[in-house]
Amino acid sequence: MSGSLLRSRFAAVAVRVETTPGTDAIAGSPLLADLILGDCQARFGAQVVQDPSFSGSLDVLPPALGSFQPTLELRVPLRGTGAGGTPPSWGRLLQACAMEQVIDNTGVAATAATAGSATSLTLPVGFSNTAQIYRGVPLLLTGNPGGGAVAACLDYTSGRVATLAETYSPVLSTSTLVQVPPNVLWRPTSDESVYKTVTVYLWKDGYRWRFTGATGTARLDLSTGGIGTLVFSLQAQMLDQGANANPTLLVAGAAQQPPIFQGGKSRLLGLKAQLRSCSFDLGVSTALPPDPEAAGGVGSGVPISRASMLTLDPLIDTTNQAGLFDAFRSGASGSFYAQLGTTPGNRFMATMPSIRQLQQDPGESQGFEANSIRAQANLTDAGFLLCQY
Repeated sequence: MSGSLLRSRFAAVAVRVETTPGTDAIAGSPLLADLILGDCQARFGAQVVQDPSFSGSLDVLPPALGSFQPTLELRVPLRGTGAGGTPPSWGRLLQACAMEQVIDNTGVAATAATAGSATSLTLPVGFSNTAQIYRGVPLLLTGNPGGGAVAACLDYTSGRVATLAETYSPVLSTSTLVQVPPNVLWRPTSDESVYKTVTVYLWKDGYRWRFTGATGTARLDLSTGGIGTLVFSLQAQMLDQGANANPTLLVAGAAQQPPIFQGGKSRLLGLKAQLRSCSFDLGVSTALPPDPEAAGGVGSGVPISRASMLTLDPLIDTTNQAGLFDAFRSGASGSFYAQLGTTPGNRFMATMPSIRQLQQDPGESQGFEANSIRAQANLTDAGFLLCQY
């Protein structure tokens, strides 16, 4: 510590998935794998209970402080591990947002498709016949198209038919070689057996706050020419605070640079979307159920509902505008996906396989006409998928 003042830059945050919801999983001994390269702010959410007692004057007696219901906000760069099938430390935060983490350490080697069209591929034996297992996973294509491509899989059937997010010309065929790279996929779920709660430790210059039973929601912000940022908002139980030395395990300068959102892909309803920024919001609502037997008066966080949203600001293109606006007026569904990064294990694909536009307003951006678009996912348990590969 520096005298009696805490310096905000001397800080660290650790997160670990809990075996028993609401029970400290770190138990005072953080590991290197628990540490998150990001920042964290806490709001304690003290519940104020009014005291109705007469005071014999105009003055009202001060209220009592009841339970604490903290909200934690963590901002984390979208940074990979350098190994496609090895999840980054922030992956456990997504697991606390009603997301399932699926690890594929091997992928599938490049193999010729058995059939193809402008928007689909039929994959051979060797690829899984489990429906939707590759939805949200990038398919690496070579041979045809000649220059190769990274395809976003929107739908995958038990008959091994993959529906893609773009239209290919010439059409895909048996000369198309398809590869699934080693990857980690995060996908939304309504299966309570998959839900995770996490323990969070926050240090500020030799002072530590501990939280348990944390769950919440997440948002991915992408800006063209910049990096991606994951913003997590978690509700948690307050455990305690006190003096505790910062962990000495973290060497942030050794981490690789997050990928830049350039030279990748940005496709709305299959059409190129030239945008300055976009934001994927999981839209998970959580609650801390009241529990008089819990030390803080509330239980571990529980997901209640989800409404995944997309906002983006694509420039208006005369080639694309009519189709986009017609889809908006008719309420037709389409997809959006973004891909960034070139180094294996530090590449990402974010996919919303089916969205409905709720807003499309023209405006100005650097002298160009641009649309302000807001859309909501309309596919259950597949609103937003994120893949590191």
